[in-house]
Amino acid sequence: MRKKMNQRLLSFCTFILFAVLNFTSLTLHARTEYVIALTEQSVRVASIEEIELGFNAQLASIEKNKNYGLKIKVFPSEVLFPNLLAEKKIYGYFGSPKFILEHKSEFNTDLLFTPVLGGTVMGRYVLLVRKDSGIDNLAKLKNTNISYCAVDEVGMLFLEMLLKDRKLGKTDTFFKKVGIKKNPNLNVSSVFFKEAQAALVLASDYAVAAELNPQIKQQLVAIETSPEYVTNLMAISSRLDGPMTGDELLGYITNMTNTMQSKKILRSYNFGEMRQIKFEDLNSVGDLINSLNESKGKPK
Repeated sequence: MRKKMNQRLLSFCTFILFAVLNFTSLTLHARTEYVIALTEQSVRVASIEEIELGFNAQLASIEKNKNYGLKIKVFPSEVLFPNLLAEKKIYGYFGSPKFILEHKSEFNTDLLFTPVLGGTVMGRYVLLVRKDSGIDNLAKLKNTNISYCAVDEVGMLFLEMLLKDRKLGKTDTFFKKVGIKKNPNLNVSSVFFKEAQAALVLASDYAVAAELNPQIKQQLVAIETSPEYVTNLMAISSRLDGPMTGDELLGYITNMTNTMQSKKILRSYNFGEMRQIKFEDLNSVGDLINSLNESKGKPK
């Protein structure tokens, strides 16, 4: 009887030891994931599934021998990002430079990257109208419909500044309707097919649309062109708690943009490689934001 009890006790102890060792092994090999957050608004051509599954599959293959790595996750809005940063549930952001400039202290970062657009890290916006519309300046767009892409927040800052400088009011009162498109080709087409009287679009996106439909360039004309701005960027927090180093992070981002699947997705965005930039490159966007903020609350 005692012998059977000892055998059972030995078996139980062996089971507990195995469970502890197994749990320890899993704990030691648990992956640390550094989440880069996007919003649904920043996904303009590819679907959310393509962004998350496509990039994350490639990242997983790059990091298969590591217990840490990057992960892309799409959120409905930017509202929660500051809290998620503070709680260390996200470590990066991809989207509008405006968000990063307004939350610089939370990110505490000098790790900034931007997609190359047409061979350059800067982009210009154009305000398009139909040649046969009789509209040849911004003032003539009063009480008309305008279209823009949700990702082109910097472009709308530029347009807001134009209206302010020319004492024409604000976008929400100057225009009859402001339509938002997800796809830049649809944005350009809205003017071509007379759905809207004007469209604000990146010059590089306009070039792509005109290449797909040569009649677009014959029918449309730009009545305003912006200075060059950084229009989209990726920011990674410098607070990389855990096993990943800054050098490894740079390597992952390079590898991520060089895989075949990533190149396919980037091409659909008209993006080239991701290139590292400095905060000084955001000065022109910062000047727009500061100038518009200074005018708020002042008597008309």
